[in-house]
Amino acid sequence: MNIKEYISSGIVESYVMGLASEQERKEFDLVCAQHPELVEARTNFELMLEKQAMENAVAPPADSKEKIWSFLQQTPLSITPKIINMESATTRKSSSYGWLAAASVILFLVTGYFAYNYYTQAEKLKTDNKALESKLNTADSILDQQKIINDPNVRVVNMTALTPTAPSANIYWDTTSTNVYLLVKNMPALASDKQYQLWSLIDSNGLKPTSLGLFDGGKEKIILKMNGVQKADAFAITIENKGNTGGPDLKQLQNMGKAKL
Repeated sequence: MNIKEYISSGIVESYVMGLASEQERKEFDLVCAQHPELVEARTNFELMLEKQAMENAVAPPADSKEKIWSFLQQTPLSITPKIINMESATTRKSSSYGWLAAASVILFLVTGYFAYNYYTQAEKLKTDNKALESKLNTADSILDQQKIINDPNVRVVNMTALTPTAPSANIYWDTTSTNVYLLVKNMPALASDKQYQLWSLIDSNGLKPTSLGLFDGGKEKIILKMNGVQKADAFAITIENKGNTGGPDLKQLQNMGKAKL
C-alpha cells in the first residue's frame, strides 16, 4: 500500500468526522497499527478541527487586573484629621467626618473589587459564548457534509499537487445538486494581493475553465463551499490576483484533479 496516496484519498477526514463506513474504519485502524505516519495525519486533522473551534476566542485584557489594583493601591486607606484646638463637641464632629471619609474609601475599594470580578466574569462569558458558537458552526458544517458525502452521487476528487508549495485539498462534488465542497488540509498563506482560485475544466473543443470561487490561504476554514457546477472533466487550483475576474493564470497552476465520472 502506498501510504501517501492512502492519506491523500480523504480517508483521514472521513474517519475523524464519522463519515467512513464500518469496513473503512476497520481497515483504517489496521493500517494505523502498521503506519505511524497515518496516526500522525489523523492526530493533525483532529487538532486542526479543535483549533478552528477556538480560533475566534478572545482573552480578557492581560493587564486589566494590574491596572485596577495599581489604582487601588495608590488610594489612601485612612485620613489623618488636622489637630486643632477646639471644644470637645467640635472635635467629635471632626472625628465623625474622618470616619465617614475612611468608610467612603473602604466602600470604594469594595466596589472596585466587585467591579473587577464582574468585568472578568463578563469577559469570560463572552469568550465562552464565542467558542461555543464556533463549535456549533463547525458541527453544522460537518453535518451538512455528512449528508452530501454519504450520497451515492457524490464524487471525491483528489487534487494532485503540481508544485512543492501547492496546497493539499480534496473536492467533494455532487453531480446531481451541483454542490462543490473543498476540503482544505494545508493551504499556505499568500501575499495580501493574491488569492487561490478553484476552477472546473471541460476539455471540449479547447479548454473551457469556469471559476468556482476565490479563497484565501493561511488560517482558512477546514471546509469551504464553492460555486456549484453541473459538468466538469477536471478541477484545478491556481494563484491569482486578489478578486480576479478573468481567466486562470496557468503559469500559477498549483493543483489538478480528474473528475471520475
